Amino acid sequence: AEGIFKCFFPSKPAGVTTTSPPEEDVDTSQKNLPLPKRQAPSHTIPVLDETEISELAKRFADAIPENELSVAALQGYLLKNKVRPRECVDEVAQIIEERETREKLKKEKAEGTRGTISV
Repeated sequence: AEGIFKCFFPSKPAGVTTTSPPEEDVDTSQKNLPLPKRQAPSHTIPVLDETEISELAKRFADAIPENELSVAALQGYLLKNKVRPRECVDEVAQIIEERETREKLKKEKAEGTRGTISV
């Protein structure tokens, strides 16, 4: 689960900061041109540093019971939350609990229908 989490969420090396280009490298002939009409999508995946991604991946893996979920189920959950890495980790325990409750109810329902005799 930890490895899958790290594959879904990009990280930047610790200590690396993004900087804007120095003023002398900016092409002044392009300065007054209108900006492109297409805006950057508001649903971009946040790029966290390696330390935070590793910590989140560890917490995520610790919350997942061994051999309870398939790789496909983990991938599906991560895809649904691909722009929310922190919330994804915070909410995974609740999702697992809800899943276990559904499975328990389904099992109880199946056992209850076996005991009835239809006429």
